[in-house]
Amino acid sequence: MTEDTETLRPDDAFTLLADRTRIKIIRALGDASTPGVPETLPFSELRRRADISGSGRFNYHLGKLVGQFVEETEDGYRLSYPGVRVYQAIKAGTFTDRVRIDPFELDAVCHVCGAPQEAAYDDSMFRVRCGGDCGAVFYKYFCPPSSLADREREGVLRAANERIQREIASMAKGVCPWCCGRMTARVLPPDAEMPHRDNPAIEHRVLHACDTCDGAIYTRLGGLVVTHPAVVSFFHDHAVDVTRRHIWSLPFAASDERTTITDRDPLHATVRVGCEGETLRLRLDEEPSVIEATRVD
Repeated sequence: MTEDTETLRPDDAFTLLADRTRIKIIRALGDASTPGVPETLPFSELRRRADISGSGRFNYHLGKLVGQFVEETEDGYRLSYPGVRVYQAIKAGTFTDRVRIDPFELDAVCHVCGAPQEAAYDDSMFRVRCGGDCGAVFYKYFCPPSSLADREREGVLRAANERIQREIASMAKGVCPWCCGRMTARVLPPDAEMPHRDNPAIEHRVLHACDTCDGAIYTRLGGLVVTHPAVVSFFHDHAVDVTRRHIWSLPFAASDERTTITDRDPLHATVRVGCEGETLRLRLDEEPSVIEATRVD
């Protein structure tokens, strides 16, 4: 049970941030903090670190931030949770930075035509696609610009893979990875309107939609089971940590070649996961959730 509390309108919240002096205050408080511990700064020290001349001007803008983005305590001022998130977005370059990584070849092959896969990053989107001519796209996912900047290629792949796997695992459990709201999922019929229908790497799309923030994303059925206990255990028995494998290199998670819709009403599907000659057959229901896991020689 939750209590009704006074909320700030979105336009008012962004208006509070529409001033360079206030951004300098948020950055000064954030820069002073240590990981996991928001630093509290006295009035004079905060003004010094923010490098703002004029006590009255500084006090005016600080007062505008207090209550929503800054907390006032007996010892001074510190960032509130919304303030921390604003600071993190600034540092991550989410709204400001533009980073481009030209396409580069991967060790994995296209699950459709066998050509080498290639990865690239542009417009805040990390993409893995076929480096040949078949047009297959295996993953396209948002990553903050600074998370991939100044990394070697292997670091770029590791960071992107961790983000993709973590967020898909959250969606598979019905929790929005962006706001923690309730997320519903449904497997779309083949004739449903959807972007990139001509992608040969995906036939059975799952649409995930958040009831709170309206966030939405498409996944494959196979991508949802990578971190399922049965799959993790199956690979572990073969001395493989599947969560460390790049998700776009896993045939069952990167294309629909190992996914079969066995019934439409109600929906049931099978995903075949392979490792070293053994197969794990997963049956999924309309949720979609794993309802049965069977090992097959």
